[in-house]
Amino acid sequence: MDKVYIQSIIQNILDKEFSSPIFRKINIYDDRINIRCPYCKEGRSQHKKRGNIYFNKLFFICFRCDKKTSFDKMSRDFNEVIDPQKKLEIIEYLDSVVDYSDYDTDFADFKLDDLVDIKDLEEVFNVKRTTPIFDFAPINERSGVFKYLIGRGIPKELHKNIYQAKFSKGDEGFEHVIVFLNRRGDKVLGLQVRNLKEGRRRFFLIYNWENIYKWVHGDDVELDIQKSVIYNKLSYFFNILNVNFENVITIFEGYLDSLFYPNSIGIVGVNTDLRFLENNNLELQYFFDNDVAGFNKSEEKIKEGGKIFLWKKLLEDIVSKKKTDDPHKLLYRISKVKDLNKLNELVPDSFRKLELYKFFSEDLYDLKYLPKRIYKKNTKPEKDYLKIFKNHDF
Repeated sequence: MDKVYIQSIIQNILDKEFSSPIFRKINIYDDRINIRCPYCKEGRSQHKKRGNIYFNKLFFICFRCDKKTSFDKMSRDFNEVIDPQKKLEIIEYLDSVVDYSDYDTDFADFKLDDLVDIKDLEEVFNVKRTTPIFDFAPINERSGVFKYLIGRGIPKELHKNIYQAKFSKGDEGFEHVIVFLNRRGDKVLGLQVRNLKEGRRRFFLIYNWENIYKWVHGDDVELDIQKSVIYNKLSYFFNILNVNFENVITIFEGYLDSLFYPNSIGIVGVNTDLRFLENNNLELQYFFDNDVAGFNKSEEKIKEGGKIFLWKKLLEDIVSKKKTDDPHKLLYRISKVKDLNKLNELVPDSFRKLELYKFFSEDLYDLKYLPKRIYKKNTKPEKDYLKIFKNHDF
């Protein structure tokens, strides 16, 4: 971030708002720029400067009039245009430093009206047809999407934030897709699109707040930098607008898994930047998938002091409660269950029946439940583990 450039913009504002050289003078400190407030003008005082631009988050606060705003918004308030290249640098900088506390405090003027109304999205998708998404609607019980979700053990009552649509592939036609909505009520923060195929033919597309906001308001709409950075980060945490932050929050790799656990958030894969929520006095725990990527991320988090879900401990507990001649073989077979969606498909209401909350740990000693060495995946997975679960009396 170019502090000299920030200073030059502030100086331009003061030069336009004040005629006195004393009022125009800037005081530079390591953490901030101290100025006479251009909003309230500081009244009759000749020497007081109670306005401050803080470098850490590029945020302005006046301790006289209590004005709080972003550097970007302040520049626009006084008709100062930020150079496009400098704006990109500021966005990159803010992306590395903002976190949830900035959303939860006065860092920017956040309100639900900034989010996109579901009716506006319906108009963009179904009337204007300016995106690849069309025929966007709540799930019809006679549709293939409904059958797909039911087939994956996701009951109708969990379809509230899932829509169906078609996705244009140009000359190749279209595909039926599922649309996951990150929203509160009718206000949408972001969305994820995926087709109904598995394996290499499956695709995911993620659209953040800025994407959908511009769909509705046009590409030329002027956006506040701070607000865009934070809303875009929030949009990757599905269900974040509905969780209770005073209770434990469980983080899943994907939205579908989070449907089966109370007060949870679905992210967009193990590589999602979780620092936005971490280190904010929030009580978090991590429920990663039962696969190589999940094991690696679990190990990373527990070594950082986080609380992780121990799949092996759960599966060993299941085996210990079932009479079998070969418990090792049984453990191997049921270890093919990859995620909570699959587990809940095999054991409905698994959160309660299996008491999943008992299998989290932040004890480094429990690293023993994570594989020490990752071998190449078996290309011929066992198929009879489904019967083992279904025949087990939970």
